[in-house]
Amino acid sequence: MDYLLKLPVTDTIDFVKPSLQHSEELFQVIDSDRKHLGQFLPFVEHTQTSEDTTNFLKAKLTGEASGTDQLFIIYFEGQLAGTIDIHFIDQKNKLGEVGYWLHSDYINQGIVSTSVNKICDIAFNYLGLNKLSLLADTENIPSNKVAQKCGFSRKREVTKYIVTSNLLGYS
Repeated sequence: MDYLLKLPVTDTIDFVKPSLQHSEELFQVIDSDRKHLGQFLPFVEHTQTSEDTTNFLKAKLTGEASGTDQLFIIYFEGQLAGTIDIHFIDQKNKLGEVGYWLHSDYINQGIVSTSVNKICDIAFNYLGLNKLSLLADTENIPSNKVAQKCGFSRKREVTKYIVTSNLLGYS
Protein backbone atom coordinates (compact mmCIF):
# COMPACT_ATOMS: atom_id res chain seq x y z
CA MET A 1 0.00 0.00 0.00
CA ASP A 2 1.23 3.48 -0.80
CA TYR A 3 1.33 5.89 2.11
CA LEU A 4 0.50 9.56 1.88
CA LEU A 5 2.83 10.24 4.80
CA LYS A 6 5.07 7.80 6.65
CA LEU A 7 6.85 9.14 9.72
CA PRO A 8 9.64 6.91 11.07
CA VAL A 9 9.54 6.79 14.88
CA THR A 10 12.27 4.16 15.39
CA ASP A 11 13.90 1.54 13.18
CA THR A 12 10.86 -0.70 13.73
CA ILE A 13 7.98 1.73 14.39
CA ASP A 14 6.38 4.01 11.81
CA PHE A 15 3.44 6.39 12.04
CA VAL A 16 1.38 6.49 8.87
CA LYS A 17 -1.26 9.10 8.10
CA PRO A 18 -4.47 7.21 7.37
CA SER A 19 -6.50 7.21 4.20
CA LEU A 20 -9.73 5.41 3.38
CA GLN A 21 -7.57 2.72 1.75
CA HIS A 22 -6.65 1.60 5.28
CA SER A 23 -10.27 0.72 6.17
CA GLU A 24 -10.18 -2.99 5.42
CA GLU A 25 -6.74 -3.62 6.93
CA LEU A 26 -7.65 -1.66 10.05
CA PHE A 27 -10.92 -3.55 10.39
CA GLN A 28 -9.17 -6.92 10.04
CA VAL A 29 -6.70 -6.05 12.80
CA ILE A 30 -9.50 -4.93 15.14
CA ASP A 31 -11.69 -7.91 14.25
CA SER A 32 -8.87 -10.38 14.90
CA ASP A 33 -8.34 -9.05 18.43
CA ARG A 34 -11.84 -8.25 19.69
CA LYS A 35 -11.46 -9.98 23.04
CA HIS A 36 -8.30 -8.08 23.98
CA LEU A 37 -9.27 -4.68 22.56
CA GLY A 38 -12.87 -4.88 23.76
CA GLN A 39 -11.85 -5.14 27.42
CA PHE A 40 -11.39 -1.39 27.72
CA LEU A 41 -12.37 0.14 24.37
CA PRO A 42 -16.09 0.53 23.67
CA PHE A 43 -15.54 1.32 19.98
CA VAL A 44 -14.70 -2.35 19.33
CA GLU A 45 -18.29 -3.43 19.97
CA HIS A 46 -19.50 -0.88 17.41
CA THR A 47 -16.95 -1.88 14.78
CA GLN A 48 -18.67 -4.78 13.05
CA THR A 49 -17.75 -4.19 9.39
CA SER A 50 -15.07 -2.46 7.37
CA GLU A 51 -17.73 0.16 6.59
CA ASP A 52 -17.69 1.07 10.30
CA THR A 53 -13.94 1.55 10.04
CA THR A 54 -14.40 3.63 6.90
CA ASN A 55 -16.87 5.86 8.76
CA PHE A 56 -14.40 6.21 11.63
CA LEU A 57 -11.63 7.21 9.23
CA LYS A 58 -13.91 9.71 7.48
CA ALA A 59 -14.72 11.31 10.84
CA LYS A 60 -11.04 11.48 11.79
CA LEU A 61 -10.06 12.94 8.42
CA THR A 62 -12.81 15.56 8.81
CA GLY A 63 -11.44 16.29 12.29
CA GLU A 64 -7.95 16.67 10.89
CA ALA A 65 -9.23 19.12 8.28
CA SER A 66 -10.92 21.17 11.01
CA GLY A 67 -7.90 20.98 13.34
CA THR A 68 -9.49 18.91 16.11
CA ASP A 69 -7.84 15.54 15.43
CA GLN A 70 -4.50 14.02 14.42
CA LEU A 71 -4.60 10.28 13.79
CA PHE A 72 -1.68 8.01 12.97
CA ILE A 73 -1.68 4.31 12.23
CA ILE A 74 1.12 2.51 14.07
CA TYR A 75 3.12 0.06 11.99
CA PHE A 76 5.60 -2.24 13.70
CA GLU A 77 8.10 -3.99 11.44
CA GLY A 78 5.83 -3.22 8.50
CA GLN A 79 2.67 -4.65 10.09
CA LEU A 80 -0.34 -2.61 11.18
CA ALA A 81 -0.23 -2.83 14.98
CA GLY A 82 -2.68 -0.15 16.16
CA THR A 83 -3.47 3.54 16.13
CA ILE A 84 -2.60 6.61 18.15
CA ASP A 85 -4.20 10.01 18.01
CA ILE A 86 -4.63 13.39 19.55
CA HIS A 87 -8.32 14.24 19.71
CA PHE A 88 -10.41 17.01 21.24
CA ILE A 89 -7.71 19.43 20.06
CA ASP A 90 -8.54 22.93 21.29
CA GLN A 91 -6.19 25.37 19.55
CA LYS A 92 -7.52 28.34 21.50
CA ASN A 93 -6.56 26.79 24.84
CA LYS A 94 -3.69 24.69 23.39
CA LEU A 95 -5.09 21.39 24.72
CA GLY A 96 -5.61 17.87 23.42
CA GLU A 97 -6.22 14.30 24.54
CA VAL A 98 -4.14 11.26 23.59
CA GLY A 99 -5.78 7.96 22.69
CA TYR A 100 -4.34 4.70 21.39
CA TRP A 101 -4.85 0.99 21.00
CA LEU A 102 -2.49 -1.82 20.11
CA HIS A 103 -3.15 -5.37 18.90
CA SER A 104 -2.25 -7.94 21.56
CA ASP A 105 0.42 -9.48 19.30
CA TYR A 106 2.49 -6.34 19.84
CA ILE A 107 2.12 -5.60 23.55
CA ASN A 108 5.03 -5.55 26.01
CA GLN A 109 7.54 -4.42 23.37
CA GLY A 110 7.66 -0.72 24.24
CA ILE A 111 5.64 0.24 21.18
CA VAL A 112 2.96 2.16 23.06
CA SER A 113 5.29 4.13 25.33
CA THR A 114 7.52 5.00 22.36
CA SER A 115 4.44 6.03 20.37
CA VAL A 116 3.01 8.13 23.21
CA ASN A 117 6.33 9.92 23.61
CA LYS A 118 6.37 10.64 19.85
CA ILE A 119 2.78 11.88 19.79
CA CYS A 120 3.62 14.20 22.70
CA ASP A 121 6.56 15.54 20.69
CA ILE A 122 4.23 16.17 17.74
CA ALA A 123 1.65 17.85 19.97
CA PHE A 124 4.07 20.18 21.72
CA ASN A 125 6.62 20.90 19.00
CA TYR A 126 4.54 20.83 15.82
CA LEU A 127 0.95 21.54 16.84
CA GLY A 128 1.88 24.09 19.50
CA LEU A 129 -0.17 22.51 22.26
CA ASN A 130 0.71 23.20 25.90
CA LYS A 131 -1.18 20.42 27.65
CA LEU A 132 -2.20 16.87 26.85
CA SER A 133 -4.39 14.53 28.83
CA LEU A 134 -4.78 10.77 28.63
CA LEU A 135 -7.62 8.70 30.08
CA ALA A 136 -7.04 5.13 31.19
CA ASP A 137 -9.50 2.69 32.73
CA THR A 138 -8.71 2.15 36.41
CA GLU A 139 -8.37 -1.59 35.72
CA ASN A 140 -6.16 -1.16 32.66
CA ILE A 141 -2.85 -1.45 34.50
CA PRO A 142 -0.66 -1.43 31.34
CA SER A 143 -2.17 1.87 30.11
CA ASN A 144 -1.81 3.43 33.55
CA LYS A 145 1.85 2.38 33.55
CA VAL A 146 2.35 3.85 30.07
CA ALA A 147 0.88 7.17 31.19
CA GLN A 148 3.20 7.32 34.18
CA LYS A 149 6.25 6.13 32.21
CA CYS A 150 5.66 8.85 29.62
CA GLY A 151 5.59 11.59 32.24
CA PHE A 152 1.86 12.06 32.67
CA SER A 153 0.70 12.75 36.22
CA ARG A 154 -2.50 11.31 37.62
CA LYS A 155 -4.91 14.19 38.12
CA ARG A 156 -8.34 12.79 38.81
CA GLU A 157 -10.70 9.87 38.62
CA VAL A 158 -13.42 10.32 36.04
CA THR A 159 -16.60 8.46 36.96
CA LYS A 160 -18.90 9.73 34.20
CA TYR A 161 -17.72 9.46 30.66
CA ILE A 162 -18.59 7.64 27.44
CA VAL A 163 -17.94 4.26 29.03
CA THR A 164 -19.45 2.81 32.17
CA SER A 165 -16.22 2.01 34.00
CA ASN A 166 -14.08 4.44 35.95
CA LEU A 167 -11.20 6.20 34.24
CA LEU A 168 -8.08 7.85 35.54
CA GLY A 169 -7.23 11.21 34.04
CA TYR A 170 -3.57 12.02 33.41
CA SER A 171 -2.03 15.23 32.14
